[in-house]
Amino acid sequence: MMVDNIPPEELEIELSGRQIEQLDAIDNAVYQTILTFLNKTEDEFPWDMHYIGEVADAIEGTLLDLGQRVHRPAIITEKDGTVHLEEYQEPVLQTPKKNKKKEKPAYER
Repeated sequence: MMVDNIPPEELEIELSGRQIEQLDAIDNAVYQTILTFLNKTEDEFPWDMHYIGEVADAIEGTLLDLGQRVHRPAIITEKDGTVHLEEYQEPVLQTPKKNKKKEKPAYER
């Protein structure tokens, strides 16, 4: 479907100011979390989006696995090349596994 005579593959999707603010808030919170886990200051462990992105992805994945809906806006490119914006990441409902052995919390390992 053409919009204003522009083919869909040429339409650009952009995040709104509110969505960018949400992503910035997540990045800042994750960075502070990393500093806390490493017991380091900003001078000892400078801002690095490689680490921040990896940790944010891990947190998002964990929350989704636990059945939580995550507010982390993203521009998604599908295999067929179509692009769309997702405001929330939705959990994938998993079928419960019987006799699953409960893992000890990290502080007990």
